[in-house]
Amino acid sequence: MYVGRILSTLGGQGPTLLVISLCAGLLISPLAHIGYDLLPLSAFLLTLGSFLTAGLAPSEARIRLPLMAVVLVWVGLALPLAAAALLSSLPLDPALRAGVLLSLLAPPVGSAAAIAGMLGLRPRLALLVSIALTLLAPISIPCFATLLGLGVAFDMGALAIRLFSIIGAAGMVAFPAIWFHRHLTPVLPDQRAATGIAVVGLIIVGLATSQGIRAQWTSNALRFDMMLVAAIVANFGLCALATLTFARLGLQTAGTIGLVTGNRNVTLVWAAASFGLPPLAEGYVAACVIPVLALPLIIKLCLRLPSFGRFVPQN
Repeated sequence: MYVGRILSTLGGQGPTLLVISLCAGLLISPLAHIGYDLLPLSAFLLTLGSFLTAGLAPSEARIRLPLMAVVLVWVGLALPLAAAALLSSLPLDPALRAGVLLSLLAPPVGSAAAIAGMLGLRPRLALLVSIALTLLAPISIPCFATLLGLGVAFDMGALAIRLFSIIGAAGMVAFPAIWFHRHLTPVLPDQRAATGIAVVGLIIVGLATSQGIRAQWTSNALRFDMMLVAAIVANFGLCALATLTFARLGLQTAGTIGLVTGNRNVTLVWAAASFGLPPLAEGYVAACVIPVLALPLIIKLCLRLPSFGRFVPQN
């Protein structure tokens, strides 16, 4: 019973806890080391929490195939190509250009459905988009990187096996748990508790990535600060752009599309490139972790603004 209550509490405070975990890792080095050691577990918890959140979520509007296709093309194809066209006309360092484009080639975070549940959006839509683009990532990321001339080599074979294993294992645990949910109510009383499982994984990610962020900031504080500003503008700007672009679909749908547009799994790209990223590109990808963890809290605060409904209708 206590486990269920703790998970429900974590699920209810998820956006705030993500920011706190990142700050704690930056301030307390031992916590960052603990998070790094637990990082392999976090991917499973994020995916499991998302499956459970989507499975236990209240009924939502039917996800029609045309909508799914439009969102996949928007997130996985249109934005990276549009960004590449825009950046080609700007006098950017090639390494920085590579970092920006790699952050957009990354699929949505594995916890997208859980975050959508925290914010009252559409967990099932977020889950389908994030899982589909994650499964395509071992093919799409290296293909796009070659097409756009990023000059980065990827070890996607081992990563593909790991991704498929994580998603498969999470699905094998989640579907029986949803089917026999009535027998698991002490541990999994509601959707919020399911979200709490993903929050535990996100806290681990926040602690673990703070180590790399600190290293980047220590090596060149001014450069990293500039990267961080650029990452924040890009992340929040893309989220706002997507939400306003699809505003006619209603707040829940448009907000979900905005979430999966801005909240990218940059750590996946970071891991796939291993040590192959130029320092400038690696610095930008590391900076992207901060707005990714902060975005859910920003969206939550925006949804509370009375004026927000003027731009995006509720239905």
